[in-house]
Amino acid sequence: MSAHITRLEKDAHGFTMLAEQDVPVEGDVVDEALSRPAALGRWFDVHYEWPTSIDEPLNVGAALEFTAAVGPLRYEFIMIVADRIPGESLMLRTTKGPTDATVEYSWTEADGGVHVIFEGDFRLRGSLWWKSPWSQMLARRAVTRGLERMRKDLLSHAQTPTPALLGRAGSAAATPPAVQDGCVGRGRAAHRKPSGRRRAQSA
Repeated sequence: MSAHITRLEKDAHGFTMLAEQDVPVEGDVVDEALSRPAALGRWFDVHYEWPTSIDEPLNVGAALEFTAAVGPLRYEFIMIVADRIPGESLMLRTTKGPTDATVEYSWTEADGGVHVIFEGDFRLRGSLWWKSPWSQMLARRAVTRGLERMRKDLLSHAQTPTPALLGRAGSAAATPPAVQDGCVGRGRAAHRKPSGRRRAQSA
């Protein structure tokens, strides 16, 4: 299926959004691509200014500084990797920017491929606070377009991943992130608040 919004909830200060996409590739292809900021930047039209090496796997605590266009305006953001469960999910949250955002990408094996879920919680501040309907419209467009780009990109590189997909100048062979000091994996994630997807499954 093409990317589509399956839930949008609004309140006085922001909104939450759930989007879904099916990608007919192996789960490790999705896991590898989502661990590389170069691919995320390409799909969602953001330019990473730091770190200087954007081809390293994203581990918990890694920071991404970038400029994003919100309509005709441009804003500077910093996001950190709040949680990562290799083979299952990646969670990021902002520490700088006009929006307090927490976004989670999660994926599960499905018939003929992988089912990807994007879950985002956006709290608007500053100049965006009074532009909530406009911000929601732009977010819907950016998320569905980004997930569709992801699907096309992964399909085109599913058989032979290339540096263009992974954002690396060298070999395309995947190097899994190292587990150090409990920063990656379930041990770090066990105490966090479950996402909407996990809450729904446990209900």
